[in-house]
Amino acid sequence: MRNCRILHTVIEKPCRNCALSNRQCTYAIRDRKVTVTESYLKQLEGGLLAAKSSGRSSRRISSDAVDSPGKQPIQEPDHNFGRRSYELLGENSTAEHFVSKLKEIRDLKTSPGGQGTRLDSLSITDESELRVSYPARYEYAALKFDTTCRSHLDYSHVYLLIYRLDSTCTFRLPPYPYVVHLLEQFSIYLGHDWHLFRPQTFHQKLHHTYMTVDSSESKDRAWLCKLLVVLALAESVDVGRQPEIKLDLYDPISRPSQNMPSEYIPIPGQEFFEQALMILKISYENTTVDHIEILNLIALYSNQLNRQKAAYNYTGASARLCNTLQLHKVSASIDCSPAEREHRKRLWWSTYCLDRMTSTFTGLPPALEVDQTDLAYPKQAELSPDETEEFSDADFLTARIQLTIIQTRNLKSVSHIGLDDAQDIKTVLRPSLQRLESWRESLPAHMVSETGNDINERTRSLPFKRSLANMHLRFNHCILLLLRPLILRQVACIFANETSNASQEDLEYINNNCLKSARLNVLIMINVQSAGLITRLGFMENMHLFTSLMILCLAMSVNARRPGSFKETPDDIKTYQSGKGVLTYMMKCGSLAAKGHLNMLKEVEDLGIAIATESGGVDPDEGNQWDIEEWVTQLFESEDMLGSCGLQNCT
Repeated sequence: MRNCRILHTVIEKPCRNCALSNRQCTYAIRDRKVTVTESYLKQLEGGLLAAKSSGRSSRRISSDAVDSPGKQPIQEPDHNFGRRSYELLGENSTAEHFVSKLKEIRDLKTSPGGQGTRLDSLSITDESELRVSYPARYEYAALKFDTTCRSHLDYSHVYLLIYRLDSTCTFRLPPYPYVVHLLEQFSIYLGHDWHLFRPQTFHQKLHHTYMTVDSSESKDRAWLCKLLVVLALAESVDVGRQPEIKLDLYDPISRPSQNMPSEYIPIPGQEFFEQALMILKISYENTTVDHIEILNLIALYSNQLNRQKAAYNYTGASARLCNTLQLHKVSASIDCSPAEREHRKRLWWSTYCLDRMTSTFTGLPPALEVDQTDLAYPKQAELSPDETEEFSDADFLTARIQLTIIQTRNLKSVSHIGLDDAQDIKTVLRPSLQRLESWRESLPAHMVSETGNDINERTRSLPFKRSLANMHLRFNHCILLLLRPLILRQVACIFANETSNASQEDLEYINNNCLKSARLNVLIMINVQSAGLITRLGFMENMHLFTSLMILCLAMSVNARRPGSFKETPDDIKTYQSGKGVLTYMMKCGSLAAKGHLNMLKEVEDLGIAIATESGGVDPDEGNQWDIEEWVTQLFESEDMLGSCGLQNCT
């Protein structure tokens, strides 16, 4: 009864109201005031946070994972520090987020009061907090298209053909020989990684555009837009110089680019790209596969400009068009020719891979899921010899698709990791590594590469070498994304002066796989550069190289602090310096992604010194096993290495 909730001064059992209603009589009891220590309250708070984290992890464990019923709530703040800092990292795979977590570990440990309340604040109990706690900040190329409403964009370079689709849309095309050269570059660097369009059909339309007066192609917005973006991509990867045509000085479009302020000098391919965006027009009620091709190409070039969010949004729009045209369904292409069916199938798979790639780079949700399609993998058995010329090697695209699917599954598995190192290695990391190893073992013989030395073999074509390098860069990057969080946990344990509960054998297995993959990726990039196949703006190359250099740096730092954690080689420092030289080369060639990655790498190097020199709980004898001054000198003595690589005078 309502009156029974009031504290009675005279206790009567039962009270009159409860007696009349035949109910049990209850009384409110006043809380007692007791005195407890602050440390006891912090201990309770730490246990509550650990219990909440453990409960959420257990609710999200996938069906193929094994629960760990023996886990106990962690009470001590220092011990929680090493594990909670890793929590939920697998859900955000961006490099910026990983570096921010490294800095957070160091800052919370070294700040005043870091042993107490600040350490507890590291726990993230709400996923939304994780997304806004460190928004990715990076420098990207600004476009005139972002701010101008003018339909005519004026540039300093000179082109031979000037097209006017209507009274408000004017653009220029370069000389035909230069276009042919750019298409060769496109084929070498990008032609075999995905299926972006049918090359023979593309060349036929190009020929008609230049050689046929008043051709239908010269009035086709979609085709001209696609052509311009392909030229932009080709120019962004071409290591040569753009040809110039000098006209009379009174011609307004022949003004020398030297008079332009440096901030207005366009990035390679940017002029073509801006013109393509200017004429881009998609009728979403009447879309075609051409529009999907265009959006995929635009997304790829946006990455070259380090416009990561733009690339993510363009691939998302492309994915929507795939759904609109039902490209993921076999039945939607049943009336098409064999070549058209293969084209639509490969286009969907390529869009799926690009969607997953941009999702991984930005840490945002993807648009396509593999379980929505009933398509088979690419093949060429049903095609005639002439139709086969429209498609690249099916094995390369199939291998990339399979690797993307495995990476998607692995990243989901990593997001379910709890707080138990031994259990996580057993139920998540080892099975995920085995999936990747199975993929590598199933590769056809001509696609196997152990060290990247295959890139320098003269018997193989340039497109094959470049595709082979890209494939294995991506494979090793998948391993790094999978195992990188455990490296973060070990760094956190060093600052928290704790040790993992995993066996030494398990830790060595994980650490050595991670370090080996990082080392191989750096060596591949060094070989790519020495073979003259490095791209000037390559965003994906940047990402693979930076992640690998970061792991190399952290591995050497952890080894300096806890010898034997990683199996180093005598050449690791030299490899690190050479790889950093390649990244510096790309930055000097205008890559904004390389510039951002070098800035983050400097932060990682500073963190590496802090890791190696952390003194809390060090065995007195352990500190004599390595010379920190010599190690730092070797690690960051990059100028001599840059000179030996011939990278100082990059233009």
